[in-house]
Amino acid sequence: MATRIFTTDLKVGMFVADLDRPWLDTPFLLEGFLIESDEQIAALRSHCEFVIVDRARSTGTEFEAPPAVTNTIPPAGSRRVVTRAGRDEAAPKATTSPPADETPRVVARGAGGASHRVVRLEDVARRTPSRHNNAHAADAGEYPGLLGRVLAGFKGLWGREPAPEPVEIPRETPQEFAARAALFPPGVEVQTYVDQVSVEQEVPRARAVVSHASDLLEKLVNDIKLGKAFEVERVDEIVDDMVDSIVRNPDALMWVARLREHDISTYGHGLQVSVYLTSFGRHLGFPKAHLSQLAQIGLLLDIGKIRLPKSLLEKQGRLTPEEFEEAKSHVERGLEILAETPNFTADVIEAIAQHHERMNGSGYPRGLVGSEIGIFGRMAGIVDCFAALTSHRPYAAAASSYEALRSITGWGGEFFHEPLVQQFVSSVGVFPVGSLIELSSGEVAVVVEHSKVRRLKPRVLVVTGPDKTPAAHPMLLDLLYDPKIGQEENVFIRRGLAAGAYGLDLKDFYLA
Repeated sequence: MATRIFTTDLKVGMFVADLDRPWLDTPFLLEGFLIESDEQIAALRSHCEFVIVDRARSTGTEFEAPPAVTNTIPPAGSRRVVTRAGRDEAAPKATTSPPADETPRVVARGAGGASHRVVRLEDVARRTPSRHNNAHAADAGEYPGLLGRVLAGFKGLWGREPAPEPVEIPRETPQEFAARAALFPPGVEVQTYVDQVSVEQEVPRARAVVSHASDLLEKLVNDIKLGKAFEVERVDEIVDDMVDSIVRNPDALMWVARLREHDISTYGHGLQVSVYLTSFGRHLGFPKAHLSQLAQIGLLLDIGKIRLPKSLLEKQGRLTPEEFEEAKSHVERGLEILAETPNFTADVIEAIAQHHERMNGSGYPRGLVGSEIGIFGRMAGIVDCFAALTSHRPYAAAASSYEALRSITGWGGEFFHEPLVQQFVSSVGVFPVGSLIELSSGEVAVVVEHSKVRRLKPRVLVVTGPDKTPAAHPMLLDLLYDPKIGQEENVFIRRGLAAGAYGLDLKDFYLA
């Protein structure tokens, strides 16, 4: 049971499951920990007004764990999974053994001997949709209070009325256009982009962009470590291809970058941020030249970490005050690296300097407040936080995209610019591309492309059966047309899953 506790009332033995601010803005890198000393309490009081305490994982007489529930021993062959929120739950052991008559094409084996199947998105079979069925979405009660302010803006999101036939992409209302335009700096003309190709058509080009960008970024980082000159032309080379792909169809590059996150270089976080940030800018309607600047910002905002000790970047547990100050210095160190290189615009430099500033003045390095933070800096802060929460880090497991968006919307207004937070959720979707989800049929799927008609009806790649056994032949499914699977009711998204849920490694199914 989670309880909100003011930090003035904290005691040793309480398990802190969440903070009242982004974890990245505090020295508590482990997202969920047991208070073991008065020193930890003092540190919490210096950074937070209140925290969320998990009674079930707390110790001592005041916060005793609830009695053990019978029949909680997992079945043979299963394993225990501790979620980011601290819940301990059983997950079926994944198996890659296909039925006797369905043998996947094995092309490689990992160090542990595990087979990897190659299934390219553009070659995946489609499950035939049933277009005449009525639309059935999940009850609003499935997501009580989560992303409420954002979801309320999606008209008909929870409705059970039939989808329009034929399906038409809704036009942007004058009010929606005005909301985007109000965020822009004076003199910048708002653009409206339309997808030029399908995800399947763009994925091969997006795959090449990610591979090329990862190689160039790794070489760039190595050159900086060796003291060689920083060549801005290399960044431009990455950026041009990235922006072109995102303009054609942003979902393709988000898909590839998300599913390749374990393959890209050590500093691949910048690549993730760059893709999301550029896609965010496209959604808002920034001209192409500004999208190039956003791509540069994402690639370079953490470049200063090159000059931090590796032991500091990979430390588990709370940083000391001295270590926390050194970690925060990556902003100034990054600016020093960029200062040695000409040709970066003032907007790029400003955004990198401001990506850890917060609306209430609690950020760093300058403690800027509200409008003192430029729009690119505000956007970069949101995207950097989202990418960090949804990626595996040495000190914390990845959160599901849905959990990350829930946290960021909760921090909107105080730490992040709330109108931009709402626009960001609209740009990536309630369940972003690359997210693992569980369907009402019990199958696990990955979001491939968003529906511009209904946000909870994306196209997905089904990767397991209802029993969570990996599928021998993953299959594309368009939830917009509410297909039926066997005798099941119309399929909808039941919940979001964290990366690696049920022991699934997406590389075991296909190469993106």
